[in-house]
Amino acid sequence: MADTKVSALSAATVALAQEIPVNDAGASKKLTVQKVLDATDLLADAAALADANKLLVIQSGAAKDAALTALVTYLQTKGMPRIARLGSQHSVSSTTGTKVTGLDMTLEAGTYTYQYNLLVQQATSTSDAPQFGINFSTGTAAVKAHGLRFWDASTAITAAVHIMDNIGIKTAGFIDGMVSNAYTTTSPDMGTTIGVAATGANIFCIIEGIIVVTVQGNLELWRSAEGANASTTEIGSSLTVIRTA
Repeated sequence: MADTKVSALSAATVALAQEIPVNDAGASKKLTVQKVLDATDLLADAAALADANKLLVIQSGAAKDAALTALVTYLQTKGMPRIARLGSQHSVSSTTGTKVTGLDMTLEAGTYTYQYNLLVQQATSTSDAPQFGINFSTGTAAVKAHGLRFWDASTAITAAVHIMDNIGIKTAGFIDGMVSNAYTTTSPDMGTTIGVAATGANIFCIIEGIIVVTVQGNLELWRSAEGANASTTEIGSSLTVIRTA
């Protein structure tokens, strides 16, 4: 066959059995497209993955690359959980709420379920109790409902005492709670007014909800104390969000 410039060749549709020339230590040889693809197994194992690492994607028949962060963001829109972790203690010593910075989550338009798993403490008085509020800022999410639940300090199966417990007993137990369909910031609207079982001890509680976002904004947790005694949200607290539609 006469020599022909590559640029002068007619275009072909790629097939695995097609052959391409290669230079193997100075010798001209051929490989099939399938062999080239199989050669990826010869690559060295990747080190620990990083956000900026790239992966191959095919878009409209064209090969492109995408960062791992782009893949994660895409999968989150399809229901992969999104997680925020509290990296530093949040403290408030007032009936006026402040935002728990570190547990914010930006949500694009869509429908979501979410759950805050919280460790909270009261510093000096068992008669004060933590107060909680949910807010959605900078965007629009008119459809929403959220509830707080905590474990009751009752020692008898006949009645709940509505005190947030840090450790219960095996023979009796209640789970208390309240629900809200309003956003609040400086005046949180969920929490017992009876108190806590112990000061300076981690108390586990959960806030869970559903929110329908029509304009992107930020999901926020706000906290206050029932009185003037310090109420803290501890490191280890987290937020998990799942997009359902």
